[in-house]
Amino acid sequence: MTLAWMTLMLAAATIDASPDEPRPWSEEIVYGIIVEKFLDGDPSNDFMKERYGKDRTRFEGGFWGGDLRGIRAKLDDIADLGVTAILIYPVMQNDEAPVDRYLPTGYRPRDYEAVDRNFGDVAALRDLVDAAHARRLKVILDMPITLPGFEHPFLKDPAKQDWFGPKSEYGVPRWKVEKPEVGDYIIGVCKRWKERSGCDGMRLDSAHLQPASFWKRFVAELKAAPPQKDFVILPELTVVPAQIGAFVRDCGFDGAYDFSALRIREVFGRDEDVAQLSFANREAHQYYPQPRAMMAPIDNYEKSFSEYAKEPKAARTKLALTYALTLDRVPLLYAGNELGIAFDEVGGAFPPNRRDSAFLKNVKGLIALRRREPALIRGDFEELVARDGVFAFLRSAGDDRVLVFLNGSDRPRDLSRPIAGRPWKDLVLEDLQAGSIAKPAGLETPVRAEAYGARIMKVRWSR
Repeated sequence: MTLAWMTLMLAAATIDASPDEPRPWSEEIVYGIIVEKFLDGDPSNDFMKERYGKDRTRFEGGFWGGDLRGIRAKLDDIADLGVTAILIYPVMQNDEAPVDRYLPTGYRPRDYEAVDRNFGDVAALRDLVDAAHARRLKVILDMPITLPGFEHPFLKDPAKQDWFGPKSEYGVPRWKVEKPEVGDYIIGVCKRWKERSGCDGMRLDSAHLQPASFWKRFVAELKAAPPQKDFVILPELTVVPAQIGAFVRDCGFDGAYDFSALRIREVFGRDEDVAQLSFANREAHQYYPQPRAMMAPIDNYEKSFSEYAKEPKAARTKLALTYALTLDRVPLLYAGNELGIAFDEVGGAFPPNRRDSAFLKNVKGLIALRRREPALIRGDFEELVARDGVFAFLRSAGDDRVLVFLNGSDRPRDLSRPIAGRPWKDLVLEDLQAGSIAKPAGLETPVRAEAYGARIMKVRWSR
């Protein structure tokens, strides 16, 4: 690691607003944690592991040891990575019996008022949130409130049969939130979780299964509920971007997932046409009220980028992360992304040699760069090139400009073109990773990105 790159990471710590000033949602960098596979901090609560562990190969899903104390134990590592918020997948008490070969994974809530006994309890959750806040990390809780679990007691309550609509594709009915008492119940659940956990926001699973009229009410009431503070509400909407944009705008959500960003998996993971990225970004700027408030992952919940990508997996994963960390979206990294790995075993994101990982050091540098450069935090987006495996774009905030040059091909590529109305010869390009001049003024020399490589450059020009 160069001295300039080390200095960059240290400098990032100085750019945040003071602790008394709220950090806008659009400036967060989010770390996604699937509780059950993160880390086993308390072996005494491994109830599902003890019950089903001997037959584990028969099942998909399941809680195999990860818990809230495991996350609490690794907060220093998470904060050291440079991210600013953590998204914690569902912690509610889930069903306990399998459905066919599927064990619960967090999205089959049986008791909306309790933390799952495999994860801990409400006190452990509050301790985790408080400890995260002490490290200036925000905490967003994933709330599976659109559908109940198979074992939710209301499903068998004769007095509540009209609380549910038709069965969903997941085998359980959705809550009929159009009924005032059902809407009151769901909103009350979330108000209580907000107050007792002290969390900073909520992710709403499968929000498209409920009407916009309910979510508009939900957003207004949750934001007004104690404790009074900035509170982020993000839906998961697995519909087309035009519908996502309408949901966000009409309901007052702070943002949502930009699932179009997952096209990076095909483009940099499997060599498909970079025009897909061009199309996705045009849709984002056409349909989303604020593209910078949309959250962009390189993974989905079920399969990581590194599993999906062809060889060389590490280089491709680093390239995809560079895209996510320089794009005009809120970056979402899942645990393991920072090492360029996929893992299924509990604790796999924390191998003994984690701190020696060159990949980790590079990702930390990218995160620090994102936090330091105003153009990457809040700049406008302009596509420059999308062809031959190359995707290049400019991020601009006033006179501050950063050129991002991504090469998803298996051979070196060169770039030279006018930028911001200035001829290439007049430009001075400073390599923000190497801490050196990539191209001085007065030369027509192109800049080069190696195969599956990237260049991130500050753009200046001679007077």
